[in-house]
Amino acid sequence: MSDEPELITIARYRDSAEAEMAKGRLNSAGIDAFIIGENAGVLYGNTIDNLQLQVNPNDEADALAVLAVVAEPGEAERAEEEDAAKTALEKPVDQI
Repeated sequence: MSDEPELITIARYRDSAEAEMAKGRLNSAGIDAFIIGENAGVLYGNTIDNLQLQVNPNDEADALAVLAVVAEPGEAERAEEEDAAKTALEKPVDQI
């Protein structure tokens, strides 16, 4: 018997692409996430309504908070540009 807690479902998706994007957002935030029912989409197409996004119960609140944030179009690109600018500013002058 494992000491690992069972995963809990925090969201359900009909579309596998939408489920994958949510999983990616959680993974980017450092939260391990898993999609249950992915293989059913291969058999039945993307019209099934039972893709479950699951996380460790200890990560539930953080995961729900991450998914609650709605990204504005272009926000990811702006964040990358800001990170690159900050990194450049942090380098010593002789390394630029």
